Formats: sequence, C-alpha cells, structure tokens
Amino acid sequence: MNADDAADVIIVGSGPAGVSVAWPLIEAGVTVLMIDASGDQAPPTAPTGTIGEFRRAPERWKMRFGSGLAGLISGGDLSPKLNTPLAHFVLKDFQSAQRLDTDGFHAFGSLERGGLSSIWGGMTPQFDAADLANYPISLDDLRPSYRRVMSRIGMSGPGAEMQGPPLTVAAQRLIDRFERKISDQLVLERATNAILMEDRGERQGCASCGLCLWGCARKSIYSAAYELPQLRGAPNFTYRSHARVKAVVKDGAGHAIILQSGERLSARRVIMAAGTVATTSLVVGRLGLWDKDIKLLTNPVAAAAFLQPSLVGTSLPERSFSLAQLRWEVSVDGSEPVGGAIYGGDTLPITEVASRIPLSRPTALRISRALAPALLLSTIYLPGSASDNTMRVGRDRVEITGRISDAARQTFRQAYGKLARSMRTLGAWPVPKSFTVSEAGADAHYAGTIPMGSAGPLSCSAFGEVTGCEGLYVADGAALSSLPSKHCTLTIMANADRIGRHMAAMALAPAMA
Repeated sequence: MNADDAADVIIVGSGPAGVSVAWPLIEAGVTVLMIDASGDQAPPTAPTGTIGEFRRAPERWKMRFGSGLAGLISGGDLSPKLNTPLAHFVLKDFQSAQRLDTDGFHAFGSLERGGLSSIWGGMTPQFDAADLANYPISLDDLRPSYRRVMSRIGMSGPGAEMQGPPLTVAAQRLIDRFERKISDQLVLERATNAILMEDRGERQGCASCGLCLWGCARKSIYSAAYELPQLRGAPNFTYRSHARVKAVVKDGAGHAIILQSGERLSARRVIMAAGTVATTSLVVGRLGLWDKDIKLLTNPVAAAAFLQPSLVGTSLPERSFSLAQLRWEVSVDGSEPVGGAIYGGDTLPITEVASRIPLSRPTALRISRALAPALLLSTIYLPGSASDNTMRVGRDRVEITGRISDAARQTFRQAYGKLARSMRTLGAWPVPKSFTVSEAGADAHYAGTIPMGSAGPLSCSAFGEVTGCEGLYVADGAALSSLPSKHCTLTIMANADRIGRHMAAMALAPAMA
C-alpha cells in the first residue's frame, strides 16, 4: 500500500451506502480510503433535448440502442430502463466478476462508480415504525440520518424540501379523483424521488425533459457518483478505482483487502458497501462460512397496466417526467402491506408497448401511439418475507437460486385485484393480460444476508459490525433486518450514515493512532 493511501478506514464500494458512511467519518477527521472496481471508460452520453425531440430525431436509435446496438439485447419482462446503453454499461461484467451462477433469479450489480444508483428509479420512501419492527433500531434512531441524507442528495415530493415535477395528465387525473373519494382499500400519494428541482453546484434542476430512462444529462436525478468529487476535495479522503477485491483477510488487529492484482491494503477497520451480493461473498470468505445456505431477501415484483379511456388518441407531450409519479399501498388479509409505484406511459419507447400487442407490427405501433398518453403502468412489490431465494458462497463460485412461491403468487393476485378495483373507481381500467409476475430478483432490492440483530453466525450488530469479526462492518443492504414492500435505497443510505456517525462518535481517529 502506498504511503499516500494509508487510511484509518477502508470503504469497499462507491455506491449510495459507501458515500453515506464516508461523510460522517470524513467530517470527524478520520482518514478514509474508498475503493471500487470501476475502470477508465466513461458512461454513454445521456441525450439532451426533450422526449418530443427524441421521438422526431432520425438517429434516435443511437440514443436508444447505442452505436454498438447493445440495447437490442432483449430485456424480457424486465424494466425498460435495464435495456438501455447506460444500463448495459453500468451492469457489465458484474456476474463474471462475482463468479455468479443463477437459477430462477435475475442478479444485478455494478462495478462502476456510483453502483446501481446510476440507473435506479430514484424513488425514496422512508420506512415507518411498522417497517422496522424486526430491527434492533427504531425509527427515532434513523430519523436524524434520514434528514441528513435527504438534505444532502436533494429530494422532491411529500416530506421533502421541494415539490416534484408536474405529473403526467393521466397521473394527475388519477390523484385528483382519489382525493375527492374516500377509500379504505387504497393508499395513494405522490411519489418522493431523489431529484433536484433547483440547481445545486454542477447539478441542474429537473426540466421535465422526459428522457430519464436514458440517463439525466442535467444530473437532476441523484447518483452516488456525483458525490465523489466533493469527497475527494477533503484532505483525509482518498479514492481509488481499478481496485477489484478478491478477498478480505485477518491482518494483525485489523483486516487486509487483497486485490485481484495481488496488492494488499490494510486498515484497522473495513466497511463493506459493495452491494448485498458482493459484500456477502467477501464476508463469508472472511469468516470461512463456505457452502452454507443464506437467505437472500428481495421484493418479488409484478407489473400491470391501466388505461384512462378519455385520453386515448390525445397528443403525446413534448415534455414529461418518467420517474415514479405516484406511490400506492394496499393491505392483503391482514399481512404486511403490498405496495408499488405508478408511472406514465407517455415516455416509454412506443416499441415497448407495441411488443405486447398481439397484432401486426405496423398496426401495433399505431395503436401504441394512440394508447401511450392514456397509459399508467404500475409495479406491485411484495414484502421481503414473501421472497424465496438462497445464496451459497463457495470457494470458486457463488450460486443464487430463486423462485416465486405459490403463496407469493396468490398474494400478488389478491393485491392486484384490490388495486384494479380501486383504479376502476378512479377512471383507470385494467389492460387485459397486462398483469405479469417477474422472475425472482428482477426488483434488484437485495438485502438481509448479514442482518442486524440476528443471532445467526452470519449477522451484524445494530451498528453493522460483523458478528465475531471485530472491525469489519457492513453498511449496505446486506445489513437490513427485513424488507417492507418499499424501495429501500434511502433507508440503506440513512443506516449507513447512522453507522458512520456511530464510528465517528467512538473517537476512531485517536483510537487508531
């Protein structure tokens, strides 16, 4: 290790958890080295202009598919955002780097700066007290960190400091009708998203260009990569790319990171923030818990489409907003709530809609253009307790198996039935045969493999320290104790901030001198 890389703490990963745990340590004067496996290649350039200009551009195929046509690779029933040139760049090489084999499971991860936050949907609900019932911490423990993270990254929507972008016509009509009705079946509200509405430094406020799917040229949508230049401005912070981790091993009173290059980086304390799959693999290796079945939590996900007939055939907008418009929740038979997000259909590539219409291609395209302004697309997430996935880390390979159980499918049908009935009362009619259940892991909400407060051998304390391995911490989704049917990134960031502040409060710098 070079002298200028000497650090009190090494953080593995530059995604949302990594930067969130780094800030309180930096502010406390702790010397931090952050490493990731990213290379020198720049991500594809995000398109500029508006969604209307994009539709009219003769060479829009280059923006959609990339000059190398990587975007032509089929995404199946996955989100369209996972089949863009940017997504292919962010996701590339992850499975091979992790030596990952999957069966009935979609596994997503990233080696790039910022991790999956470069292509995430930006939705940022907070967990409530009921969501944290299985945690060794309370909502009061997380509230200060929620506030700090929300202020740092910039958010808009309910509970945030900024009002979000205008909703699509279809979504605005839906929420207006909901607010005039009384419903004991459905909770419906505007979504809260990690998006700036005003300029802040090099990031610009959202202009409702409608091109979110392909990356935000204005940097309005938060990515952890945007925080790296600010962190690197601190004299006690060092960032290194090209640092793919092979193993974590004991090193005297601390730990050593062994890189694929053979280089050895040592510190008294190491914080794992590489994403649930990568973090779990490395911690298992450090503890020697090879070939054990590990429960991997996800949010099983389905999708459905709804149509507002009065908007069929209206003009497609010149500008729009393609992140989540609304958030909904229903209760199913007294179990944990089921929830999801509602998106407008007016910014989707017309071919995505046409591919699901069983008619000739020209006819399907014409119909799709007429339907797009009237479409509302909804995700349906089950809580993590409904997931049925197993991760097994061997010395040479990592295996993940997953399935959607019969019980989960029944819960999906019940939740969809309640949602569909409520949507009809609001003037949005279910599109026949649009309800589809995705393969396990398609949500990319991975968590719970090294849970806080668990009594198992693979667990961590309420402050993320791995059981039986002093000085090794987990700050990403692996540490979550359970998953409600909500997007978990904001909570992962808040928990990482809480862990970092705890470490800073322990006067780490003097203790490690």
